[in-house]
Amino acid sequence: MLPNLLIIGAGTAGMTCAISAAAKGKKVCIIDKADQPGGTLHLTAGHLSAANTLLQSEKGIHDSTQEHYADIVKISRNTMNPIIARKAVELAPATLNWLQDLGYPFHEKAPLIIYGHEPYTKPRTYLGTTDVSPLINAPGKTVLTVLLPLWNEYISTGLIDFRANTKLISIEKNENTISSILVDGRDGLGHLTAHNYILTTGGYAANPDFFTTVTKRATRLISTANTDSTGDGIVAAQAIGAIFSGAEKHSSTLGGIELEPGSGRVNFWNAWARVSNGVDRKQREIYVNDAGERFMNEYDLNVDERERIVLEQSNRRFWLIFNEHALRDGISVIPQWNADQIIAESKKEKAIWRADSIVELATKTGLPITALTATIHQYNSFCKQQLDTDFGRTYLDHPLENGPFYAILVYAYSLISFGGIEVNEQLQVVSKEQPAFTNLYAAGEILGAAATSGHAFCGGMLLTPALSFGKWLGEVL
Repeated sequence: MLPNLLIIGAGTAGMTCAISAAAKGKKVCIIDKADQPGGTLHLTAGHLSAANTLLQSEKGIHDSTQEHYADIVKISRNTMNPIIARKAVELAPATLNWLQDLGYPFHEKAPLIIYGHEPYTKPRTYLGTTDVSPLINAPGKTVLTVLLPLWNEYISTGLIDFRANTKLISIEKNENTISSILVDGRDGLGHLTAHNYILTTGGYAANPDFFTTVTKRATRLISTANTDSTGDGIVAAQAIGAIFSGAEKHSSTLGGIELEPGSGRVNFWNAWARVSNGVDRKQREIYVNDAGERFMNEYDLNVDERERIVLEQSNRRFWLIFNEHALRDGISVIPQWNADQIIAESKKEKAIWRADSIVELATKTGLPITALTATIHQYNSFCKQQLDTDFGRTYLDHPLENGPFYAILVYAYSLISFGGIEVNEQLQVVSKEQPAFTNLYAAGEILGAAATSGHAFCGGMLLTPALSFGKWLGEVL
């Protein structure tokens, strides 16, 4: 007997889809090239977003899906896919209420306003009790923790047939109907068939070649994404005529520290620089580009403005320059590390450098000595005058007069990918040559962050839609 659903990818959307389908007594086969389920749930910060939820109502917060959608339009500058974004917003409250019914341990402050990117106008961001740490030193696995008991229950009853270490090779079609998929699993190559097929294989933010090709950017990819996020499902879908779009809307997160130069990898959970805004932490550093020059207001700009300015810089990176006083005065610039850890890392001279003078710092980092010296001199004069005539920075309490001095090289990095496979309102994969595929659907990051957030980061609008779309498909198919 054919399974009702064949799900390719056991991450956020895939797991939720399988669980929702199994809850209705449907037979599900789900594959993943990894050896365990979860995908990006092992890495995500766990931020969810929804309006008009039970938790909002319990806390006296009046909100609506219309207001949520309006915020997404505003934050994204109306660059999202209106059909997909609206569907995500409308499904979100039921998803959050479902998680609450499952015993999701919401943090006592949730919902709240998060300032990591341009914020919503109302508190509609949710996270779990284990997703918050003053050190930000552990991924938010709360969603995975809640899903796993159901996942294991349905596997034990046979409703979910999970096949790990099984990679999608290709999708076979007959006109606009999928007939089977070719996979490479423990028993070698073989075909799998079902009534309906759902692509939930994730994005491509860990595939430098694919990233460069679709974004048309020569800059080296710096990534903290799941290493399995290589775009396999996208490539397979494109091979049968699926439409791919949205990669040009790519945006990156700021503050990645490449501890091993040339690796192309950063680890958000190990070390990153808090440079996104001046709300969570006041900037005591200045930012200089590869020319040794300041290029932005380090303190007063919002997150989206910062990200866009950094993406215009050479190599999409910049240097944090500060001294010992700034290092030890208040919250660490690297949330997971204290001052002594930063000093210890500086001795390796791979990503952090320490010097007794600006000239020595420039020599060690390779920054232009004359330009960096002039930049520091100019900034110090602004601190004395309490007036930044170059960029209008209003927080000028840490002049760079006395050493030792430090430099941290930080990159714009990628956790998620923005391009994805196009789907219609029913989440059927859209084809270039014919109507949408009748029995091929997609959900999760394979749709691309641009579908729900456009050229921006709208809080919770990748994780929540992945859960919502997976849940919805499992229920309706």
